[in-house]
Amino acid sequence: MASSPSFRPVGHPVGGAAAWLGRDLRNTTAWQHTLSAGAVEELAAALAAVQARGLTPPRITREDFPLPRLAATLDGLLSEARDGRGFFLLRGLPAERFDEAEREILFWGIGTHLGRAVSQNAHGQLLGHVFDQGRTHAMANTRGYQTKADLTFHTDRCNLVGLLCQRAAMQGGESSVVSTAAIHDEILRRRPDLLPLLYRGFHYGEREAADNPRGVSAARIPVFSETDGVVSCRFIRRAIDLAETRGVSVTPAEREALDLMTALTEDPDFRLDMMLRPGDMQFCNNYRTAHARTAFEDWPEAPRKRLMVRLWLSFREAWPLAEDFGEHEGIPYRPEAGAAPAPASAG
Repeated sequence: MASSPSFRPVGHPVGGAAAWLGRDLRNTTAWQHTLSAGAVEELAAALAAVQARGLTPPRITREDFPLPRLAATLDGLLSEARDGRGFFLLRGLPAERFDEAEREILFWGIGTHLGRAVSQNAHGQLLGHVFDQGRTHAMANTRGYQTKADLTFHTDRCNLVGLLCQRAAMQGGESSVVSTAAIHDEILRRRPDLLPLLYRGFHYGEREAADNPRGVSAARIPVFSETDGVVSCRFIRRAIDLAETRGVSVTPAEREALDLMTALTEDPDFRLDMMLRPGDMQFCNNYRTAHARTAFEDWPEAPRKRLMVRLWLSFREAWPLAEDFGEHEGIPYRPEAGAAPAPASAG
């Protein structure tokens, strides 16, 4: 493995709008935006235009999907995701008016106004479908979204992750968001001695194509890093734990730091829980927030089973990141991982 970087000095508090607490947002809808009737009609017109041309994702570009008035609103929401709370929920798309294929096009079209789609797996998939594939975490090459188990708080390897609800589960499947900026500041306040360990980072185990034959990242990846005064987070506890099962040692102090980080993500004072309804679209900045999902029980009928559609987006304006931050522009297409890239409609 590559040599570990030296300890970085502990950064300054992040503070500001990014360091929010879930308890403060539960009784407000400030983090939600409801589409107006006019915005829905504008989306319907853009949808009709691409349908008339026979265009479907991922071939649809921002120029193919003009939103003369809604574009300014989306710019404001994107600014909120970059420089404010780090996430937003878009509501008000009438699910009964558009079928699932149309809602997927609308989701993609909105995504073209927020960033550039990047690959979600080693097959180059740009539009992912999240549903229970009957798999478990114990199975090789399984990622959490392919199961009905809970997904603990984590970040994704992209700038902005979008999630469209097509169908809700019979029970469970609640979505949660937490401010990693607030967690950073709480650790700085409560246990500043542990924060340098999180800045130094950890090796990651890979469930898909790995960086080396051992299936462990060659170098440590920081949980927190600071570049140009901007603090960013990457945290996937299950991947860190997986690396330990493959021979990477974790010291007691490092485990204490990870356990505190995990405990704070799950603290009701920090986390914000929400149930996505059909047509809802959630977008989260992976550098300022982490997200999770509770376990769920599905409907017995196939057409009713829980289904989410996911976008990984890259900001058009680069986010300042440390060189050792790890993959953050999606998962590179790796031909050796399988056949040709899967079509966008694949699950």
